[in-house]
Amino acid sequence: MTYNVRYGASSPVVVRRGDGVGREGDVAVGLLCRVADGNGVADPSDRSFDVVGEGHTAIARVSTQETGSRAGGRPAVYRVDDPYGAPLGRITYRPGSALRGARARWTVESAAGHSVRGFRGRLFWWAVWWPIGLPVSLVWLILSLLGEGDDGFGKPRRVTWRDSARRAHLVFRGVADEYRVLDGSWDPRLVAALLGLHQSFDPSEGSGAGGWYAGS
Repeated sequence: MTYNVRYGASSPVVVRRGDGVGREGDVAVGLLCRVADGNGVADPSDRSFDVVGEGHTAIARVSTQETGSRAGGRPAVYRVDDPYGAPLGRITYRPGSALRGARARWTVESAAGHSVRGFRGRLFWWAVWWPIGLPVSLVWLILSLLGEGDDGFGKPRRVTWRDSARRAHLVFRGVADEYRVLDGSWDPRLVAALLGLHQSFDPSEGSGAGGWYAGS
């Protein structure tokens, strides 16, 4: 099953590819709607949003359980609950660090017992990007500032979430901006929550420079 986040409306919408041709067969899973935290200036890792389904009713809520720290290497932890407060799962995000040579890491634990972990980008493409992609991206940035360039040359984005036996469960293809769920036992509400979190930290084209969450 293939999912993606569609932008352009008032709120981003998570869609699942159906049996039809092109977008005509897509099925809306839910809108991503930011929830005001009321805490004034929030930590950059704070996230609080609903996945809103038909009838403008929340089908899942994401909230910050623990804030993260890039400097200290502390991961951010997020709860995903159903509308009645029952847990659907937990998602942990550890930012990457060029100084430590560490890639950004996502861990997803479902209430059903699944636990998978994925790293941003393949090691091979990072090895290519640092000596080649980084200088090219800087050139694109300079050209963009001068009004001569187009989109930049981005970092590797692909993420493959695997279990402890190295079996792939979910795959994000950065070039296509789509998520493939290889195991049908995953709760679509937890999948939609993961997409909303992932897109808030690693925004796709159309979501704005800061991602959909920062622009809400």
